[in-house]
Amino acid sequence: MNNRLVTLGFTVVAVGAVVMYHNSAPAAAPVAVAVVQAVDGKEVYLKTCKECHGVLGAPTKASQRKYDKIPDFTTPDYFKTKKQEELIEAVAKGKGRDMKGFAEKLNKEEITAVVTYLHTLEKKA
Repeated sequence: MNNRLVTLGFTVVAVGAVVMYHNSAPAAAPVAVAVVQAVDGKEVYLKTCKECHGVLGAPTKASQRKYDKIPDFTTPDYFKTKKQEELIEAVAKGKGRDMKGFAEKLNKEEITAVVTYLHTLEKKA
C-alpha cells in the first residue's frame, strides 16, 4: 500500500505539471495601446490665439488699435453674455471681418479646449 501512495503522489504531481503547462499562455507580443490624452486648451491658445488676444487674455495695445471690437477675456462680465456654443462657433467660423475661423486648423476637441481655457483667464470681480 505504501507503493500505491507513492505512485499516486507522483501521478498527482505529473498531472498537475501537465495541466499547468497547458494552461500557461505563451508570452504575447506587446500590444500598442492608444492613450487618449485630453487636449490642453492653454497650449492651443498660446499657439493660436495669443498673438491677437494676448498671453493672459487681454489684447495688446496694437491688437486693440487694429481690431476695434477685439474682446478682453479678463473682463469679469465678458462671459456673462456669452454662451459656450457661441464662443465655440466664433472660434470655428470666425467673428466679423477681423477674426478668421480656425475650423480648418483646429479640430472640435481643440476648439472646445480653447474656449474652456478662456474662462480661466477671467479676472474675478
